[in-house]
Amino acid sequence: MKGVSASDLYQLKSVTQPVSADGRYFFVENAMDQKDNRYLASIASIDHQGNYQIWADGGINTNPQVSSSYLYYVHQTKQGNQLMRMSLSGGQAEPIQVNGSVSQLHLAGDQLYFKVTQNYETPKYPTSQFPQVRTVTKLVNKADGYGWLPNDARYEMCVYSEKSYQVTVLMNSQADFNLQSISPDHQTVLYLQQTNHKMTDINRARGAFAYNVNTHQAKLINHDVPKGVFHTAQYSPDGHWIALIGNDDSYPSVTVNNFWLYDVENDQLSNLTKDHDDVDVGYAGGLSTDFAQQRSNVEMHWLDNGDYLFHAYHHGRSQLYLGHGKQIKLVSDRRREVYDFNIIDARHVILSSSKQSQPCELRVMSLDYDDEKTVYNPNWQYEQDHHYAKAVPFHCQSADKKATIYGWVMPSLKHQAKSPVVLYVHGGPHDAYGDSFFQEFQAIAEHGYSLVYVNPRGSTTYGQKFETAVIGKFGTVDYQDVITGLDAALKQFKHLDGKHVYIAGGSYGGFMSLWAIGHTNRFTAAIAQRPLADWRLQYGVSDIGIRFCDDELGKDLYKDHADELYKKESPITYAMNVKTPLLIQHGEYDMRCPDSLSEEYFTAVKQTGTEVRYLRYPQGFHGVSRHGLPNLRIQRMRDIMSWLDSHLN
Repeated sequence: MKGVSASDLYQLKSVTQPVSADGRYFFVENAMDQKDNRYLASIASIDHQGNYQIWADGGINTNPQVSSSYLYYVHQTKQGNQLMRMSLSGGQAEPIQVNGSVSQLHLAGDQLYFKVTQNYETPKYPTSQFPQVRTVTKLVNKADGYGWLPNDARYEMCVYSEKSYQVTVLMNSQADFNLQSISPDHQTVLYLQQTNHKMTDINRARGAFAYNVNTHQAKLINHDVPKGVFHTAQYSPDGHWIALIGNDDSYPSVTVNNFWLYDVENDQLSNLTKDHDDVDVGYAGGLSTDFAQQRSNVEMHWLDNGDYLFHAYHHGRSQLYLGHGKQIKLVSDRRREVYDFNIIDARHVILSSSKQSQPCELRVMSLDYDDEKTVYNPNWQYEQDHHYAKAVPFHCQSADKKATIYGWVMPSLKHQAKSPVVLYVHGGPHDAYGDSFFQEFQAIAEHGYSLVYVNPRGSTTYGQKFETAVIGKFGTVDYQDVITGLDAALKQFKHLDGKHVYIAGGSYGGFMSLWAIGHTNRFTAAIAQRPLADWRLQYGVSDIGIRFCDDELGKDLYKDHADELYKKESPITYAMNVKTPLLIQHGEYDMRCPDSLSEEYFTAVKQTGTEVRYLRYPQGFHGVSRHGLPNLRIQRMRDIMSWLDSHLN
């Protein structure tokens, strides 16, 4: 049996966006095309007898919606997203003519609602013989993974009727929105939108609006929580309730999300999970993984008029909660991550499930017994001659005795005795490692290195106090927690070679790698990927710079005259201390932590004579390790292992 190699990324698959309809389970099956160096997303189904069928393949096909007669989905083209329709009785898919790029399909009876984006500006960096000047007027003017945001795009809410075969525009907006849910009488549509669109403001508030399709008026549902940041708004089947997931922004950018119920008749909003401090409702809390693709990010579903099911993260794993009215209870608490889920009937759920030693399976769960069965494993054939490294959880007390630090050790698959160690630090900092498949970790373990990874203070899924502990104090308790976790692992797991320990991480993990080697010489070598190296530079050049820096450091660089604080908490300040061999990796399209940060740090260390190597990945955004071009993802992993090997002795 073989372990997972870097190039096995081409063989492994995941399934997301499950839908139960027509006696079958429809889903999106995600893969990679090595020949054309691209991602693939097919729409497939499997019935109760195990019969598998592909409905749409070739390129990216997502957002399946199944009516009594048709499968609707979105097909990605170079010109934008095309709305497609295919008869359930067979035949060829046909496009539905819509002017613009289609997204966010929602089927309600015989009507299909969707969003259309009209944008005539190019977001990325194409070359041409006669390039055009790009005009920038907005303060928030770019987004990592996309490119430059348009100045004058328009967004439409549309509906397609199966009876008339006509598309009707219900709403036009100059501000982007997220289509959420349709009332049972089809008179009101719920959407999410920022509550302030001034070009000079950094506005976090995102409200839930109920739009009347007859009067063309929109009502803010969360008017009692005007600064709220909401991710989900869903009508109950009878229209009496609206379920919301989001927070009141008490702790800017890092407030734990709650589950809310809005009484439509009485115009009252209630927070049902405010006393569940270490439960982060929805998907925004996130787990650090490099494997899932094309998630729907639908965080809750109504089972009937009174019962509902929602997802939450807790201590590095997914949980599912069942609610009845204003009473909720935990119904699933397994060591795994639920990528996506949907309702089969009032007592059964179809879900996409991942574990550290299991990439992905489509499973059916009973809400009455927490009983599950696998209905489809896209990696079954691969697993006949491959095995996965198995991580072992551990925990320890923090150095200041104020917190418990949780982590994992993934043993090398090559060593029977002592193995070299890679201490990996996650991004964020408001992210978390957990019980989810991480292909890169599997490849490193197969290559011959054990991994230690922990969730220091600042991580999500451990409660509000834990998550906000690093605000204004980067490189203090978080650095102590990372080192304390490493020392605890070296003590508890005797097969780890404490004389050969590396540190690595991306984004905030890159920050922590640079911070560590600026304050200690204990590491054999370091790898900083897309690092936040200089808070002052980050403030001005990042797509989230002003908001992120202000929120995380607790002060605005200019308004609060915080230059000394920004300097004190920047790894670049300590670059002259670095003696540890360093590899820097960065995507050239990165807009979250632009590559100028790495250029600055490389220059500072290079002149000291310390060994430093800087690798740039063309056409790579900040998420190059998760969503970058397949060949770059694989080359990046090979570069990591080559660097580790070159410093092993």
